[in-house]
Amino acid sequence: MRFTLFYLILLCLQGFWDALLAPLPAPDFFLLGMVVLVWRLKPWQLVLLAYAMGLIQDIMGHGILGIHAFGLGAAALGAILVWLQLAQSGLFARTFIVLGALFAKWVAIIPLLIWQTGVLESSLEALRIAPLEIVFSLLASFIIIPWGISLFQRSLLLGRET
Repeated sequence: MRFTLFYLILLCLQGFWDALLAPLPAPDFFLLGMVVLVWRLKPWQLVLLAYAMGLIQDIMGHGILGIHAFGLGAAALGAILVWLQLAQSGLFARTFIVLGALFAKWVAIIPLLIWQTGVLESSLEALRIAPLEIVFSLLASFIIIPWGISLFQRSLLLGRET
């Protein structure tokens, strides 16, 4: 029940911050919700779940169907690659995992936007939006990720088998 409430709160936060920061991009709470699961799921499960979360984001009306799904799938791969390279697990490691996920998301989305729209201006718009979203998402991650991790540590649900 706590996990459902956690993800419903993230969903509401996404809509609230999108409206509040209207001309500016809001933090990507869908990505942060996916990053919380890096420590709990196997890599293939995380990528599939991230893709499904991105499809939910697309269905809610945040873009062309499949763009966010592809971006969150790539973000899951980026987060996993960074996580596997780190030997520690603290604030420093979580920051790099979020940065790796955000970087992978934008590296995947920008060529896809150019391909879908057929114009180079969409990539310039994405390059204008990306730095702000990265900063806002990184700042939000300092609150969201420890909160999500503490919820999962108190439960045996979604336990990683080693």
